[in-house]
This record gives sequence, structure tokens and C-alpha cells, in this order.
Amino acid sequence: MFDFINPLTTDDFNDSVEFLYPNFLPKKQITMIYADGGMGKSWLLFGLAKYATEHNSGSEQGAMNVLYIDVDNPISVLKERGIEHKLIEACPNLTYSHRSKFNGEPLELLDELENRAYGNAFKNMLLMLDSLRDFGDINNDLTAMRIGNKLKKIRDAGATIIVLHHSTKNGSNYQGSNNLRNSVDNMYRLIKADSPEGEIRWLLEVKKERAAIANIALRIEVADLFLTELDLDEVTLNDEERAFIDKVKTVLKEQGSLNKTKLLDACGHKKDDKTARDRLDRFDRIHWQSEKIKGAYTYSLV
Repeated sequence: MFDFINPLTTDDFNDSVEFLYPNFLPKKQITMIYADGGMGKSWLLFGLAKYATEHNSGSEQGAMNVLYIDVDNPISVLKERGIEHKLIEACPNLTYSHRSKFNGEPLELLDELENRAYGNAFKNMLLMLDSLRDFGDINNDLTAMRIGNKLKKIRDAGATIIVLHHSTKNGSNYQGSNNLRNSVDNMYRLIKADSPEGEIRWLLEVKKERAAIANIALRIEVADLFLTELDLDEVTLNDEERAFIDKVKTVLKEQGSLNKTKLLDACGHKKDDKTARDRLDRFDRIHWQSEKIKGAYTYSLV
């Protein structure tokens, strides 16, 4: 009856969710990362592009082929950041497409990819868009749906897709139609953290998930685009919290196990200091561990 349909069979369910970057970037899915201007969005994508050309955990195909479509950054900025050497020259399996060399509109590039999206044509490919608003009127529901459908067709041909996007003025949400959210598989809000010279650090908060992803903290070394993961505390703690953690760990290292009253006293806090007591509880089993002995809590290093 339905001879015009090519239905799913049990053989189509051999794939399980794999990650390009553990617990952060699922393969063969669309991940949107949004942030306000000045958060270093493109720097993150540069680092991820280089990472993908050098790593591909669990893949028999080796490093991924990366197509970076940049319709946002001027070439002068790319030059200032050394992208021609750090990324383009350093990564032979990366294709860097820039709007200065387009023959048409950015959306036409997605049209070309969509026309080639069949079977596993894009297996082991990472597509990166920088940034989404340059591909059409993202406030228009029909345009947003059209872009989303193109990306889904490319994804279904095996591609892993990362889309950079801009946030609203207060940074709490993404710009544009709700169809954008409906079209992507995963979504992160990017928040730039205090960073030492030569590094950029971020917190990425999960805003939508179809895979087992989680909040993550990342940093990039701007000299070579080396991307590494940080402990979430590194980007979420304030100076007072960091100082408290350092003091407690130093005391426990020097004096060994202490009960709560003696530990607080050694750290310069009264035993009824609610803020200090709450911090001991908050970071228990992370930076130290507690054990209740004869009705009193004793603390030691993890």
C-alpha cells in the first residue's frame, strides 16, 4: 500500500549516541551555542574546530573533516587573531569558508549542502556556522523553519553541526523565532568568565538537550587554540568562595582531620558563622569529605 515510502527498519537503529567532546558535543546532532557580543563565541568555535581535526574519540575514520562557514568575522580580525596560521594552515582537514569569497548569499551554501545530503554523505563531517543570523531573518518563523529544516537534512546525512548565535540584550535567551529552538537538538548559553592573560574561559549552561549533555567549563589558550575542560568551580565561584576553599584545604593539609568547630576556628571563622558552615556543606565531597563520629562531623581532604 505504501510502496512510495522507504520506511525505517531494525537495521537503521544500529547507531548509538557518540560524542565528539565527552558530555558536551554529541555527534550527528545540531548544537546551538548562543551568547551576547564580546563573549568570545568565535574563539570557542576556533578551538572546537581544531580539536575536531585532531580528536575523534571512538571513531574508525580518524579526525573529522571540518567545514567552517564564517559570515561574521572580518578578515582583518581573523588576521589579528592569527587564524591563518593557528587554524587554516595547522589543520589540513579543515575548510574555512569566508563570506568575502562567496559567489552568492550564505543561505545558498546551505542549499548546496542540502542538495548533497543523502545517505551518509556527511559522515565524519563537522559543520560550523558563525553565525546563524547571517543566514536569514531569524525572527521570521517561516525563514527560521526553512533554515532549521536544511540543517536537519544535513544532520540526517551524518553531519555533526555546531551553530553560533546571538542572545537577546540581557543575554538570557537567544534571538529570534521559537522555531530555532524547535529545530536544534541541543542548546547552550555561553557565559564568559574572568580569565588570566592569554586565555579565555567560559561556562556553558545547558538550555535544551536531546542527549546526555551537562554544563561544562572550557578554556582556550589563544596562542595555539588549545582547548581544555575546567572544573566548574573555576568559572562559577567568586573570589571569597575560592579563598575559603583554599584556606580549608591548606588547614586540613597542615593539621590533618579536624572537627567542624576546630576547622572553622583554624580558618578564622566562628563556629556559628552560617556562611562558613554553609560553604563547608556545599563543597563537601568535592574539595573535602566529612564523617560523623560520635555526633560530631570530622573533615579531611578528599
